[in-house]
Amino acid sequence: MIIFYIIALVALIPITIYLLARDSQHKAFVFSFAFILIGISLLGFTSKFSFLGSAQEVILVNELQEAMDVNTELNADFFIKFDNLIDDNRKNSWLEQAILYAIDIESLVAAEQLMKFAEPIFANSNEQVRFYAIYSILRDKKFPEYALAKMEIDFVPAKSCRVKRVNFNLFIANGPAVPIAKSISEDPNVFKVTLSNTDSMIPGFDIASALINEEKVILKAGLLCTDSSTYYSNFSSKINNMNTAILKVQINEKDWSADLQ
Repeated sequence: MIIFYIIALVALIPITIYLLARDSQHKAFVFSFAFILIGISLLGFTSKFSFLGSAQEVILVNELQEAMDVNTELNADFFIKFDNLIDDNRKNSWLEQAILYAIDIESLVAAEQLMKFAEPIFANSNEQVRFYAIYSILRDKKFPEYALAKMEIDFVPAKSCRVKRVNFNLFIANGPAVPIAKSISEDPNVFKVTLSNTDSMIPGFDIASALINEEKVILKAGLLCTDSSTYYSNFSSKINNMNTAILKVQINEKDWSADLQ
């Protein structure tokens, strides 16, 4: 807008001189033409649908770049201008590119601020899945020690059970009924299973998030035997060691209980 004011002021100087001149003719026409021209220019600089929108967007991008270069938060005015300038159908992709770029150059302060601003814009279920995928990229950049977080499970089957299938589901205690990691194996010779962030149902809602937030987790294991009998075993633990990204669980033969249902 400052640029517009300067241009308008410069443009008005000769027009004003002409209008004040004693012998000037067609003053009404000149005044009307100048008023229309300035109005069109103002619309071009301020309207979301303006023909000068690309120039405004360049200014917006430059402001974003300056904040990213010094890894600092953006001014509140930036988000007001963003709302006014960027079409609704472009906001998601625009913000996604900006956040991923900020993460790439390790401008994490700006990236986190943009993520907070972007969350309500990623409104429907598909957009939210993408949002949390981006969030997990940011989180792994901020906490690289947990990017490869995992739970290693060693187990011995229940006595007299010839394993047909074994499944493991890891939950956050008192959290959603959605596992942060799950695995199913139908190999009767496998007695060690590893759950990792890639085994999550929802990007970002995974083992790393439990570690970072020091959540209590519950591992639910199930055995299906070849004779159709079933067994279960539950293991719970409060994660209070932020110095490791590897959780280890040992399930012994006696830890299984018959599922009588």
